Amino acid sequence: MNTFNRRTWARLTPAAAFVGAMAGLIATHPFAGAQAAAGNEQLGAYLAGRIAGANNDLPFAAQYFEQVLAVDPDNQEILAAAAAFLLATGEIDKAVALSQRQLVRDPNNAQANLTVAIGAAKKGDYAAATASVRKVQPTGVYRLVEPVIEAWALVGQNKPDDAIATLAKIAGNASYDPFFVYHSALINTYIGRLDKAEEAFTKALQGGTGVRQMQAYSTFLAQAGRNPDAIRTMRSYLDVQPDDEAIRAALAGIEAGRKPDPFIPSPAAGMAELFYGVAASLTQENATVAARNFARMSIYLRPDLDGVRAVLATGMERDEMWADANAVLGGIPATSPYSWEARNRVAINLGRLKRTDEAVAMLTKMADERKDRVDVVNNLGDILRGADRFAAAAAAYDKAVERTGKLGPEDWVLLYTRGTVLERAGQWERAEADFIKALELQPEQPYVLNYLGYSWIEKGKNVDQATQMIQRAVAQQPTAGFIVDSLGWGQFRLGNFEEATRNLERAVQLTPGDSTINDHLGDAYWKVGRKREARFQWQKAIDLGPDAGMLPVLQKKLVQGLDG
Repeated sequence: MNTFNRRTWARLTPAAAFVGAMAGLIATHPFAGAQAAAGNEQLGAYLAGRIAGANNDLPFAAQYFEQVLAVDPDNQEILAAAAAFLLATGEIDKAVALSQRQLVRDPNNAQANLTVAIGAAKKGDYAAATASVRKVQPTGVYRLVEPVIEAWALVGQNKPDDAIATLAKIAGNASYDPFFVYHSALINTYIGRLDKAEEAFTKALQGGTGVRQMQAYSTFLAQAGRNPDAIRTMRSYLDVQPDDEAIRAALAGIEAGRKPDPFIPSPAAGMAELFYGVAASLTQENATVAARNFARMSIYLRPDLDGVRAVLATGMERDEMWADANAVLGGIPATSPYSWEARNRVAINLGRLKRTDEAVAMLTKMADERKDRVDVVNNLGDILRGADRFAAAAAAYDKAVERTGKLGPEDWVLLYTRGTVLERAGQWERAEADFIKALELQPEQPYVLNYLGYSWIEKGKNVDQATQMIQRAVAQQPTAGFIVDSLGWGQFRLGNFEEATRNLERAVQLTPGDSTINDHLGDAYWKVGRKREARFQWQKAIDLGPDAGMLPVLQKKLVQGLDG
């Protein structure tokens, strides 16, 4: 979560000592020359921009760099930084204007040329878009982006043969071939070469069917009056992906006899489709900063593309920008097939922001709206569990089990999770039944073996059997400190103190920041006569912040050991 804000900086910047202390550091940075001349206020804005950027506080970063530009308007590094942050926040028109200024002195800047090109495409000036994108040097991801954007710009100038020839620049590249085939299908559809389009669609679908390819192809079939083919194709897809709301909505429309709108209504929309695909690919590779920029370009060119908003939010969630992700997801209208998932994710993010009551209210309403959905009550249980509301979480998981119906092997997770909250809520008999049932569904599952085994050991029940279960869990997860700790603790409870000490020492090495493991190791040290080391471990357990109930027990051990 971002901790920097404008008021924080306002308190810091007047301090001359702070500015002086930072001056040596900043003097080595390429932005320093302009700032030294501009005075403390501009230096403060520059530093604030860097701090905000490092904290993913993108609007503030853009704002601060714009302030610096007011003093040093031709500084290329500041121009690039401000344009990048404006792009990342979706203020594309401002980013275009700054990119145009960049190109005065740096005419071959790839990102600036691409940004200017999409600004021109947004206005329908495809000749200008072509001229700008041709200046993008084809390196890195631009080797893919430049030819495809140029091809769509040529389509916009009614130069279909040139467009197809330009697109062919990426043919034969194993990484880019899916984009080549897919955009060949889209461009040929747009220019009316339907035989070529179907040939390309067929090839695209042979390489694996993504939701966008399926949407595009089914729309192509329906537009051609081939509704039975479109329906059959989408039903086949739903057999594999039954929860895909976008395909399900498209299928319902075609079955009702509604002719869908063209999948790509303009060359700018074709560009948006490319940026959507690139953003999705980069997000999968965790290249979230680059993905964010391409997603913003896609939304700029085609604001109704709800799927790319979901992709943009995914990258933000991975960067722990929960509030920013919710702002993006909030732009998906209630009528969109992406709305249900968007609302689910907004609620999950509210939980991450510790706004538990809002999240619970939202998910409870959704659960009442659709009583067939397991996901929403499962998410409700997860949020309540994260807030330590264990009894309420168990009630939510009860609904999830009820809505699931017949349980299969994959449902061990649901039973295991419900078992953990039931145990924490003091409902041990129900928890134990869930763990045993989970093992029936998924025998030898290490997490279940460990949790049930540890719980039995803590209760002094089935200790030999429990220790054997944990040994089997350790054999599967030998580097999981919490499981190794369970094994050591079981051996301790059986009186095997030397063996317990060895395993608990290993558990502490694997998971050095766990208060409970350090506590267990302290107990083992005491039993083998290493009393000074025992007290050291108990003190460390206290320093690590134990649960409130553990603290007085640890404090007593420090004074009396285990003999008091």
